[in-house]
Amino acid sequence: MKPVRRGVKEVNMVVRLLQVPITNVSVRAEILRRGYSTRPLYQFEIDCCQFWLTKRRNPMAHEVYKFLRLGTYSNLNHSCPYNNDLFIDHLPIDEVMNLYLPIGKGEYVLKLHWKTYNVLRTTIYVNLKITD
Repeated sequence: MKPVRRGVKEVNMVVRLLQVPITNVSVRAEILRRGYSTRPLYQFEIDCCQFWLTKRRNPMAHEVYKFLRLGTYSNLNHSCPYNNDLFIDHLPIDEVMNLYLPIGKGEYVLKLHWKTYNVLRTTIYVNLKITD
């Protein structure tokens, strides 16, 4: 994370794929309230290869994808196979990001468990604070 100006930071990330092509990717996402319980408020798993092929997407996954703006600032906007490295380039993190989910004010954690070929490869934690 790199500060750009007051209140705005940027995230840059490169994921090097050691074995290409990748034809089986899935993500399990959990939204938890920080400090209250280990039971997630929302939990869903999607097949990333099918996510782009169908128009009937998982609505929760679609909202998280729009919230993180991965279609604009990354190359994760096509279906399998993934033949090149994956990147997130200059993703701005500012105070006015909108997540359209029915949750109240408070602190939350978004956990993303990335799997390829049904083997857990990485877990990404995104801490969120929802205010007025």
